[in-house]
Amino acid sequence: MVRILEEHHYDVVIVGLGPAGSSLAYLLSQRVANKARVAGIDMVGMDGLWGKPCGDAIGKHHFEETGLPEPEGEQVRQRVEGIYIISPSEKHWFKVRGEGYVIDRNKYGRRLVEEAGKKGVDIYLGVRINKPILENGKLVGVEGIKVSSKEKIVFKAKIVVDATGYNGVLRKRLPKDWPVNEPLKPTDANIAYREILELDYTIEEPEYLRIYLNQEISPGGYWWLFPEGVDKANIGLGDQGGRGYDMPNKIYREKLLKRPELRHKRVLNAAGSLVPTRRPANTLVWHNFIGIGDNAYTVNPIHGGGMGYAMFAALQAAKAIDEALEKDSFTATDLWNANLGYMRTLGAKQASLDIFRMFLQVTSNDDIELGLSKGLMRETEMYETSVTGELKVDMSKLQMLKTALSMMSRPTLLLKLSTVRTYMKKVKELYSIYPDKPEGLPRWVSQIEKLYAEYKSSIGYKD
Repeated sequence: MVRILEEHHYDVVIVGLGPAGSSLAYLLSQRVANKARVAGIDMVGMDGLWGKPCGDAIGKHHFEETGLPEPEGEQVRQRVEGIYIISPSEKHWFKVRGEGYVIDRNKYGRRLVEEAGKKGVDIYLGVRINKPILENGKLVGVEGIKVSSKEKIVFKAKIVVDATGYNGVLRKRLPKDWPVNEPLKPTDANIAYREILELDYTIEEPEYLRIYLNQEISPGGYWWLFPEGVDKANIGLGDQGGRGYDMPNKIYREKLLKRPELRHKRVLNAAGSLVPTRRPANTLVWHNFIGIGDNAYTVNPIHGGGMGYAMFAALQAAKAIDEALEKDSFTATDLWNANLGYMRTLGAKQASLDIFRMFLQVTSNDDIELGLSKGLMRETEMYETSVTGELKVDMSKLQMLKTALSMMSRPTLLLKLSTVRTYMKKVKELYSIYPDKPEGLPRWVSQIEKLYAEYKSSIGYKD
């Protein structure tokens, strides 16, 4: 029999201490720890924090934009100066500059959690939260068990933050009519697998990441090689969900493992995960509730990078929580600024990238190769697109004519690119007028769904 071990009362409870939750805990420790009680909860111990497998790469600009500390010392596995984008034939390697890091996720995550704890956030590890507590239709806390003892533990709170990843441990158990309870379509996710290898050769230019575009190896995604020094690398792939493709670990073994880049002495770590690759959830907040990170689909839809987006969502949540605490009111209206801060900025870029993501997923290797080799999809433009959410195909009339003539065998690619650019602009415009108040959400959602339906039909994309 499970018995109640203890009950705690807080102003804010953060469930999940991955990139989103630990970033929020750190930011709240800077903003409100001296005037509010904050708890951070995770089912793992310190050694398991930030355990989700990924490429472990993050741009430097994310730290500059959020005020979170940059990784240092052993938290850095590789300093990054840029990316190679590699065409399907691998005849064309395009170098794009951009500073960043490949990090030791656990060491950096521990740093944020430990510093938050020192500044007043109560940290509970080894606690598995399994459901929200609703009283009279109102969210008032969460319930879970201590992993070691299986004893019940309850946290009551004015604000509950779900940062439990795409599984949405709390979000999925909220009332169905709450707009934050928004399911993830299988085709709006990638299934990823990666191994960290100790190699038996020396990597040239370890400061450059490698992204390989190849629909045969990674259908609906890409595969990567991210160096960690000169003799280790994070190597993996992601493919689109819901299409019946082979599981990525099977593809990895059959199509990648024999490549010379994967010659290795030993496997240091191997793991897989599902990654949302879509526009953000329609709303991050509702009454007494905030969702951030993979839970709210705050992820770059092109490359699946979620750490920086999670950090930015955490910053907007921290600001909204601070404001709500000042008013001592925690309705969707009181928390709505988290939406405005995210949706009209990074969320707009993310939605635009979602449009570009769908285009890439219905584009053949031959068209990708042609577009890159003829300069129609320049490497700098592809990188800028992945950062800014704008597709800049801005050629002179003469260059446009030359390109069009060289692509007469595939005129539909030019038409598709024109369509993609148009809808990327339209979706950003719609996000720029994201509703000021919760009452405007239903109408806005109907507008965005109509826009997406038109776009999918125009490029032949099917869910």
